[in-house]
Amino acid sequence: MALGKTVATILSNKTAAASGSTTLSDCTTLDTSDVLMLGIDASANYHASATSGVTVKVFASRDDSSYNLNPCDEWDLPFVAGTVVSKTVPVIPAGRYLKVQVTNKDTGQSATQIYVYAHPLRG
Repeated sequence: MALGKTVATILSNKTAAASGSTTLSDCTTLDTSDVLMLGIDASANYHASATSGVTVKVFASRDDSSYNLNPCDEWDLPFVAGTVVSKTVPVIPAGRYLKVQVTNKDTGQSATQIYVYAHPLRG
């Protein structure tokens, strides 16, 4: 069995409005059928006047058509106003297909330059 690790872009340069989210249709689907281990790397740029950060949510599907209403995993990115922050988290590849949504918890400022990458180890 040959192992391979590649980087896949899930979200690229998106914006989540104040109290808003990116959508599942914004992102590239990740097929996890041959994934042994998975890391998700997310980053966002916070406005200098922001008071809250973002939450990264991972949704699963069996058929890449209908996705669960509740995320199978989620975490908050670190928050420092006026900076770009990032965090990589190991994720159990639950479900054959995964998509990611980023929710902005700040009620007054947009979160910009949102990027999400997958680091799957395939076997």
